[in-house]
Amino acid sequence: MKTAALVPLEEYLNTTYNPDCDYVDGEVLERNVGEQDHSDIQSELVHFFRTRRRTWKARAYVEQRVQVVARRFRIPDVCVVVGESPKIRSSTSRPSSASKCSCRGILTKACRTASTTT
Repeated sequence: MKTAALVPLEEYLNTTYNPDCDYVDGEVLERNVGEQDHSDIQSELVHFFRTRRRTWKARAYVEQRVQVVARRFRIPDVCVVVGESPKIRSSTSRPSSASKCSCRGILTKACRTASTTT
């Protein structure tokens, strides 16, 4: 069984990946960025939330690096923050406790096929 080389957190945070990668307990994980149907759904979701930004006090972000716990960073397709606007200055900034954050990945048929063949 092949083992992944562990990458220090600071190295991950200071490296540019194209496309951006998730970071889970020292492992840098490639993401399936999807194709046209995936992009279309992503755009529709962001548009849906952005048109309701003032009413719901919600902000939608696309592929924003999110720190979920100390050594885990994920890049969700869409991240919606409800509450006060987060002051995101770096990839390690997190929404305040007054905000609620929901991050979602979009799984299309093409995504499921790609994840089972790799």
